[in-house]
Amino acid sequence: MRISTPQFYAASLSGILNQQNTLNTLSQQLSTGNALVNPSDQPVAAAQNVTLTGQINRLTSYQQNGQNAQNALQLESSTLQSVGTLVNQVRQLAVQMNNGTVNTQDLQNAAATMQGYLQQLVQYGNTQDGQGNYLFAGSKSQTQPFSLQPNGQVQYLGDGSQNQLALGPSLQTPIGDPGSALFMNVPGGNGTFSVGASGSNTGNATAGPGSVGNPALAQQVLLVDGTQYQISFSGTAASGGTLSYTVTSGTGSSLAASGVVSSGTYTAGMSISLPPGSGAAISVPFQGTPAAGDTFTIAAAGPQSLFATFQALQQAFSATAQTSGANAQRAQAISNVLASLDQNQTHLLSAQAAIGSRLQQVQAVQTQNASLTLQLQTQQSQLADINYPQVISQYQQSLTALQAAQKAFTQVQGLSLFQYI
Repeated sequence: MRISTPQFYAASLSGILNQQNTLNTLSQQLSTGNALVNPSDQPVAAAQNVTLTGQINRLTSYQQNGQNAQNALQLESSTLQSVGTLVNQVRQLAVQMNNGTVNTQDLQNAAATMQGYLQQLVQYGNTQDGQGNYLFAGSKSQTQPFSLQPNGQVQYLGDGSQNQLALGPSLQTPIGDPGSALFMNVPGGNGTFSVGASGSNTGNATAGPGSVGNPALAQQVLLVDGTQYQISFSGTAASGGTLSYTVTSGTGSSLAASGVVSSGTYTAGMSISLPPGSGAAISVPFQGTPAAGDTFTIAAAGPQSLFATFQALQQAFSATAQTSGANAQRAQAISNVLASLDQNQTHLLSAQAAIGSRLQQVQAVQTQNASLTLQLQTQQSQLADINYPQVISQYQQSLTALQAAQKAFTQVQGLSLFQYI
């Protein structure tokens, strides 16, 4: 077989280039630790590696969302705990001032304290996270949700939406609650009905927040039917006289539309059951002695903001008159505020329980995602990571083969027949 000089050179050069290419590939594998430097060498493994990388990147994104959700929920929980502490402080102040020994200065100091508490509550409502987003603004996270007006009222400027973050392909969790749900729309009174005293009452009688004996009937009569009751007093307790009460019912401005539905003799400490009869749904206790013409109204509890409850207590303290009627009005207002504060405290505790459940869910998903990420990374490592001892050995062999080929080529290319003539 005859081999020409050009063929010899071409074959030798091709062999050297192949050795150099192999050596470069092994060198890159050693420097990166990746066996898939050239995807064309292992197309199936390279495709699997791309798929695993995409899955890991998605899980990393979900993990970051989970961490953000956890931070937001923890901040919301701690803020609501602070609000609960503030509500307890307000309640203690209300109980402290609900006695006959307070004087005008005490009431003025309490009113000033309530103004500070109201401002503090607004500050809690406008809490921001580390990125400057307002926690209780709903989807309007860049808008300050609560604004204290010059008249002392608080306006909500957010919306009722909940921001959510994806923790998985088909799993999202709310990361906050709108301030309208937490602070603005809490049932007043005892949660079912509220008691109001007429501003013209002159006696020292007060009505308690009352109790519900038949929730279904109370719901039907007060909320569905919209029935309201008015309890009025007549007679006199002086000189052995007798005080009587009369109950009328109706709706809205037609409060006495049905006429008298119940009446009887009043004694301090008694409770009046409504509707009258053996199937009463609610019961309202009375303390003190009313004056003739004093009236109290019982109606379904409407939504009331926590800010309005604070403001109502501040207004009660601002009425510093010390007459029997003024003291009773103040005591009635404080009693109503205490009932509303209890409702708000229950509402806050329910919200915190829901936040705790979300936190547990986020933490469980975080743990699951971390475990799945580790599994995928292990698969990717088995697929793409090199075996260092094996690759080092291949590198040394390829380097030796390249050096030998280069030396042989150098020696052979110098051969010529002219050297032997």
